Amino acid sequence: MKKVNLKTDQLLLLFQALGDPIRLDIFLCLLQKGERRVVCDSYDISKSTMSHHIKLLREADLITVRKEGTSHIYSVNHVLLEKYPAFFSVFQTE
Repeated sequence: MKKVNLKTDQLLLLFQALGDPIRLDIFLCLLQKGERRVVCDSYDISKSTMSHHIKLLREADLITVRKEGTSHIYSVNHVLLEKYPAFFSVFQTE
C-alpha cells in the first residue's frame, strides 16, 4: 500500500471538524451505524446549529450527503478513510 501523507491544511480541517463533541459524535455515529438522517432533536440543538456542524464535517470531506425526496441522508466518506488509513485507524472499534 502506498503511504500518503496528509497535507497541513487538510489536517487542520479534520482536527477542526472533529474537535467539537457534537461533530465527533455525529462522525462516530455514522462510522459505526452507517448512513442515516441526522436528527436535531437527539442533540438538543437548533436546526441552524446542526446545519453548521454538518457544513464543517462536509467541508472537511468527512461525510457525504445525498437527497432522498425531501430528506438528506448522511454517510462517512469512505474514500477519505481509505486514502488515510493510519490517521483514521484511531476510530476503529475492533
